[in-house]
Amino acid sequence: MRDIRVAKPYARALYAAAVEQDALASIIADIDQLRELIEQSEEFTQLIHSPVLSPQFKSETFQQLFADTMQPLTINFFKLLASKQRERYLIAIMDVFSEIVDAAAGRLVAKVTTAVPITSEQEERFIQQLSTYSGKQVRLETTTDAQIQGGFIVQLDDTVFDASVASQLQRLKQQLAKG
Repeated sequence: MRDIRVAKPYARALYAAAVEQDALASIIADIDQLRELIEQSEEFTQLIHSPVLSPQFKSETFQQLFADTMQPLTINFFKLLASKQRERYLIAIMDVFSEIVDAAAGRLVAKVTTAVPITSEQEERFIQQLSTYSGKQVRLETTTDAQIQGGFIVQLDDTVFDASVASQLQRLKQQLAKG
C-alpha cells in the first residue's frame, strides 16, 4: 500500500514530463527495457534496493549503464529517485506509470493466469475476445501458475473469469459434499 502511495506522484510526474517533451513512446520503451532488466538481472535489482549504496553511486551507475540506450528524461528521473532515496519504489512507479499510459489510451489490462505458457495465437484470441467483451482495447499480462492445473483465470478490471481446473474441481468437491 505504501509503495503505491509513494509511486503515484512520481509516475504522474514522469508521464506529464514525457507528454510535455513529446517523448512518451521513448519513455515507454525505456520502462519496458528497465522492466526486462529487473526480471533478468539480480545484480541490478540489488543495486536498486541496496540501502548501503549511496544515491550518488546509484545515479552514476545508472548514467553509465544507460547513457547510450535511454532517453535523458528517463536517466534524470532515475537520478531524481536516487537523490530522494526512492529508487526502491522503481517497480511500483513503473507499474503505476503503465496504468496511467493504459488509462490515457483507453486500454484495459487483462491479467491472464494459465498452468502453462500460452502461445501467441492464444494470446491474440484472448485479446480479441476480451476486447469484444469490454468494448475497449485490451493489453494482456500473462503469468503461469501450475497450481491451477489447467484452464485459465482472467482478471479484467474488477471482473474475474475463473475457468481453471482447480476451481472446477473445488466446485465439484463442494457439490459432492452437499450430497
